[in-house]
Amino acid sequence: MANREELDSSDAVVLTHALEKLRARDGLVLERLQTTTRKSDVAPLIRLPLVQDFATLQDIDPALAALQVVAQCVRDTTDGTHQIVADAILGLGVLGDVYSQHGLEDKVVQALRADSLGRRRATLLTHWRHLHLAMGLLPGDPPSDRTLRGTMESDVLRQLARQLLEPENHPLAVPDGPEPAARPRTSPAGRVIVVGGAVMDVIFRTKVIPQHETSTLADDCRLAPGGKGVSQAVAAARLGLKVSLVAALGDDQFGHDIVEHLREENVDTSLLKIVRGARTPMTGVFELRLGDSIAAVWRNDKVINLSVRDLDLLSRQIADCDAVLLTFEIPRETFQRAVDLATPDLRKGPTVIVTPGQPYPDGGISRQALSQIDYLVAHAWELERYVPAGHDRFDPDRVGDHLLERGVGTVCLLGYGGGLIYSQTAPRIDRLPTVSSPFKESSTTRDAFCAALAAKLIDDGAFTEDVAEWATAAMACVAEDHTHSTTMPDRERIERKLRNAKAGGR
Repeated sequence: MANREELDSSDAVVLTHALEKLRARDGLVLERLQTTTRKSDVAPLIRLPLVQDFATLQDIDPALAALQVVAQCVRDTTDGTHQIVADAILGLGVLGDVYSQHGLEDKVVQALRADSLGRRRATLLTHWRHLHLAMGLLPGDPPSDRTLRGTMESDVLRQLARQLLEPENHPLAVPDGPEPAARPRTSPAGRVIVVGGAVMDVIFRTKVIPQHETSTLADDCRLAPGGKGVSQAVAAARLGLKVSLVAALGDDQFGHDIVEHLREENVDTSLLKIVRGARTPMTGVFELRLGDSIAAVWRNDKVINLSVRDLDLLSRQIADCDAVLLTFEIPRETFQRAVDLATPDLRKGPTVIVTPGQPYPDGGISRQALSQIDYLVAHAWELERYVPAGHDRFDPDRVGDHLLERGVGTVCLLGYGGGLIYSQTAPRIDRLPTVSSPFKESSTTRDAFCAALAAKLIDDGAFTEDVAEWATAAMACVAEDHTHSTTMPDRERIERKLRNAKAGGR
């Protein structure tokens, strides 16, 4: 009878042996991949075509690319027990947030990332049942220590090697075939990272919003990829920027549809976190004829979310881009880690543009995080928690000045067709130019504003009246085009809107 290694290619055998060596001591950690004196231990992983392609695509060190590729491959493993075992023996910690959300103590989660393989194994076996239940799996009896070491770990790493050698099945793989046609642009592309939400919207278009305990007939109903993260990423890509989205979603049909939509829009999907066996978040939207709407959001955040660990794996990409667009759709601690990564030291980092919706229900963000925000683009109701102490009534001037005192560079308080500006860097600009539109300003129009603000700041390098006017025109374009299947404007659409506005037309 042939042994199991004979069923694998020689590449799979070599890669399996490399993974077996890398599980020792502190496991598969970045420092080890970068500094190990035995290059033969890491070379089979570093030289993988998938790793090399990903390193080139993201312009990062191959060691970091290898860590990110393996982490996502473990998340994408179809066998739940293999997923749990691989995460523990390699010390990756990619399942830590799931374990914490299902009640496992922090000391257990930390022990699964200990710098001793023996301790990680002991923790895995001791908490076998709880780890499986946290992942929504039937636990079964734990293996013996001898079985874990002797056969199970080898089987898990062999399967992981096979996944790594089949890049067409890997979520970080670049799709085969011709590149999507580039959208026309009039300036060089900047590099933008968007960190936010990815959901599937169920949109009902109605004449009225139904009242409590009533119903109404809808004129139309459709499914569409949504979430502020998706919306801002698409808006930025339409403007010719090189955009990557960092978001978490499930591997169900809705998740696949969102990934395909992003790729069609020229958004890089290689930094997405795909959660195996999870349902993609959804939003139910009632939209009226003039574009105003109400929505209910189901985030499935006990299963799907971005953790601090997820962002730490992307530290190089975040620090090296031209602009980071952040939303409050991610956990607060993850948000605050993102702004830390975007401002790593005294050197100039990327421009940080923040959308504070939905506000965190149990308070705001830290003063330190506020001081790292270059542009806060908000609606008035989202800033109520930042009203200064002793002031019961919302006064935009007081709130704007209060946020500037806490270090925010510029506050853009959006209203219909325009808005107010409070800025440390451009104190003479106090109002967004009004670019008229008969339609309502909405969350989607704000997403276009943020993307256009990033694009124009990359073009011009400073916040000026022209930058403000251009971003406001992008917002007006989306308001007017909200009934179309394609609402986010390209550069030519924005320029046309500005020309017509100045000429007194639409």
